Amino acid sequence: MTIKDIAKECNCGIGTVSRVLNNHPSVSEETREKVLSIVNKYGFVLNKNAKELKMHDNKTIVIFVKGTSNVLLNSMLEVIQKKIETLPYNASVINLDEDGNEALYANNVCYELKPMGMIFLGGSPDRYKEDFLKIKIPCVFISNQAESLENKNLSSVSTDNLLASEFSADYLINKGHKKIGVIGGNLETSEISKIRYQGFLNSMNKAHLQFDFDKAYITSKYSYSGGAKAAKKLIEQYPDLTAIFTMSDTMAIGACRQLKDMNYDIPEKISIIGFDGLSLANFFCPRLTTIKQQEVILAEEGLQILLDSILQNTEAVHKIIPFRLITGESVKDIRAI
Repeated sequence: MTIKDIAKECNCGIGTVSRVLNNHPSVSEETREKVLSIVNKYGFVLNKNAKELKMHDNKTIVIFVKGTSNVLLNSMLEVIQKKIETLPYNASVINLDEDGNEALYANNVCYELKPMGMIFLGGSPDRYKEDFLKIKIPCVFISNQAESLENKNLSSVSTDNLLASEFSADYLINKGHKKIGVIGGNLETSEISKIRYQGFLNSMNKAHLQFDFDKAYITSKYSYSGGAKAAKKLIEQYPDLTAIFTMSDTMAIGACRQLKDMNYDIPEKISIIGFDGLSLANFFCPRLTTIKQQEVILAEEGLQILLDSILQNTEAVHKIIPFRLITGESVKDIRAI
C-alpha cells in the first residue's frame, strides 16, 4: 500500500493524501476523514515517520490520537508533547479516524518503526482486543479503561465514564426532564460512546423512564459540525423533547448553535448538558453545564505510567481520575412547570 494507492481508493490527489498524513491544516474535515478511513483500513505507515524514528535511535514514543476533531484529546496531546520535550525522548503523532482500528495500526507501527512505547488518546481496547493482545511493548490508554485486556504491557488512566454519564443524566432528570434526547458517538465502533450510553441508560432505568433509541439517539462525530447536524435531526424526530444529553462539549456547542439558528432558546426551550469540561464551555453563551474531566492530570499520569513501564519494566497500572459536574447556564429546572 502506497500513497498513490490510497489516493486512488479515495478518489483524490496524491498531494491531498500527503497533506492529510502530514497533518496539514488546508484539508476539509470530510476529506481528512475519508483519507484516514482508508489509512486505518490498511494500517498504512508513512515512510517518512519510519525514517525519522530510525534516525532517533529508538528513543521515540508514538502517540495515536483517535478522532480528527476531538478538542479534549488534542488538549491532552499538547500537555504530553510539552512534557516529552523536556525528556530524552521524541514524540511521533499519528491521527486516526474515529472509526479506525487503532490496534491494527499500532501493530504495524511496532513492526516497522520499533518505538519504545505508545500512547493511545482515545480508542476501543475491548473492541479490538485480539489485536491489542499482540502488542509487546509498553503502552498506555488515556481516557479509556483497558484493565479487561489483561495484557501486562497495556496500562490505562481514565475518568469513570460510566459513572460520570449516569451522574450527568441524573442531573437532568432531577431538574424535571423526562423527554431526553441523546447525541453520541457510533456505538458500533466507539467503545467510550457505548460506555457513556450505558451510563445514561442506567440513570433512565433508575428513574423508571423509557428511552426510544430509534427516535431519540442520533449518532455524531465528536465535533462541532457533527453536533450541529445531529441536533437538527434530533429535533425533527423528537420535537417535544426538553433536554439533550451529549457525549462531548464539542457536540453540545455545535448543537446549541444549530438550535439557536432554528429559534430554540437554551435553556428556556431546550436544556443541554455536555461532557469533558473544555475551557471554551465556560465562555460559551450560555455557559455550558458539563462533566469536567481533569485532562492535565490524565495526560501527566498517563505519560508517567508509560515512562515507568519503559524504564523500570513495571506491570500494567490502571487508574481512575475523579470528575466533577460544572453547573453552568444550559440546563433549566422544569420541575415547577
